[in-house]
Amino acid sequence: MDKEKRDTFELLYKTHYKELYIHALSFVRDEEEAKDIVTDVYEYVWKNFEKLDSSVSLRPFLYSLVRSRSLDFLRKEKTKEKFLAYKKTFPEEEEEYVEYEQLIEKVMHIIENMPQQTATVFKKCFIERKKYQEAGDELGISINTVRWHITKAISILRDKTSDIEMVLLYAFFLKK
Repeated sequence: MDKEKRDTFELLYKTHYKELYIHALSFVRDEEEAKDIVTDVYEYVWKNFEKLDSSVSLRPFLYSLVRSRSLDFLRKEKTKEKFLAYKKTFPEEEEEYVEYEQLIEKVMHIIENMPQQTATVFKKCFIERKKYQEAGDELGISINTVRWHITKAISILRDKTSDIEMVLLYAFFLKK
């Protein structure tokens, strides 16, 4: 990156950091997390600075990124809280393990009863841990078709499991 663009980035940072921090703080209500979010946004902008359109104001774009990342953080925190609350309901580990095994058995049964292509796509992405593009390439379908099948599979799982079971599934499948 040349000196002019670096100077432009520094000016962007100095001009907007404080207001973006306050914006993030209004969502997450945690000073350190708000700083991390704004830092992540600026890191993203730095990495993609060459691609950004310099003819438009970046301020709305920065606000949008901060808002999006703040909401992502809140979603993850809510999932964590639900999982921890659920986990407290089990007094013994053996009981927890049995419950977990029953849930996996239930989910596998649900998956086996999904439409064949939806089940295959879901297994590739969440059980075999393949990226959507990899699964699409292996199955000869587009990434959008993979996304459609994943959305359909998650919808089926939501319909056939409780909220707490879905939280456990998210926690299990997001451990990539």
